[in-house]
Amino acid sequence: MKRLSFFATRAVIALAPVFFLSGAARAQPAVDFYKAKQIEMYLGSSVGGGYDQYGRLLGRHMAKHIPGHPQFVFKNMTGGGGRQAINYVYNVAPSDGTSMGTTLRTIPFDPLYGESQTKIDALKMGWIGSLNSEVSVCVAWHSSPFKTLEDTLKSEILMGASGPTSNESINARLLNVVAGTKFKLIQGYPGSTEVHLAIERGEVHGRCGFGWDSIVSRYKEWLDEKKIHVLVQLGLQKHPDIPEVPSVLDLVKTVENRQLSEFLVAPNQMGRPFFTPPGVPLERLQILRKAFDETTRDPLFLADAKRQGMEISAMTGEEVRALVQSLYETPPNVVEIGKKIASGG
Repeated sequence: MKRLSFFATRAVIALAPVFFLSGAARAQPAVDFYKAKQIEMYLGSSVGGGYDQYGRLLGRHMAKHIPGHPQFVFKNMTGGGGRQAINYVYNVAPSDGTSMGTTLRTIPFDPLYGESQTKIDALKMGWIGSLNSEVSVCVAWHSSPFKTLEDTLKSEILMGASGPTSNESINARLLNVVAGTKFKLIQGYPGSTEVHLAIERGEVHGRCGFGWDSIVSRYKEWLDEKKIHVLVQLGLQKHPDIPEVPSVLDLVKTVENRQLSEFLVAPNQMGRPFFTPPGVPLERLQILRKAFDETTRDPLFLADAKRQGMEISAMTGEEVRALVQSLYETPPNVVEIGKKIASGG
């Protein structure tokens, strides 16, 4: 897998977060803490969306790997294009190990882009892990005039999106910059489900941040019935299912554009990230991370995922944190260009 040099080293031990335990936390053994408890999982997407699907799949199986077998309760928070969920977990939810969340993979990097709505410090969060490494694609509806990437170089194409720093917005603007496409964003949809409805209704031509795993698991009939055309893919490597579809990295012509493309698509590596608020006692964070890792190897979990057509290529919590740290160490000149792309400037 090709990555920028600042992604190459994952100093897991050095990057592990430091947490200070309260007297109460020390008094109660961590292995006993979760007895008769429930864990609230905040999902930053609509019911039926990809993040919702992965979150509920994880919760159904993860409880049995946590001592005390707490019950998972799911709460969808779609406001702000998924920002409400991460803001709530970071600033409001209890930091005792009974709250966790997942939201759009790009949102933890909002502060890099100057996005003031996201009130977090991603380096202080408790990263539990990610269920897959994502390859995003741009698709166009079959009845639109856009069949290939070349068509998007000639005419303006309307692409649905949630907010300005959502994955689909960044992808579309990146391609406009490095490849000369003519994607026009129609923003403000609460989540992916609403964007897909807009595509079917003809409000927009397509979407430029559709996870390939979500297409296979939730919209396979779109593929089988040839209702969408896959225009381009965005990831640090091509997805093996669609090797014939061009990658953004095939299109760049300068070193700076390659650095920019790698920087902006790198969050796809942590395709479905899960996190806790800052300040969770270390023993409890370790319990959640261990349970997450065990769940991703659980044959029943893997069989459940396979039945739903959901890809699992997990990252540990330490690996996710290392990736987050790497992105926050991106060279300033690359970040500045990325900020302009994210803001539409």
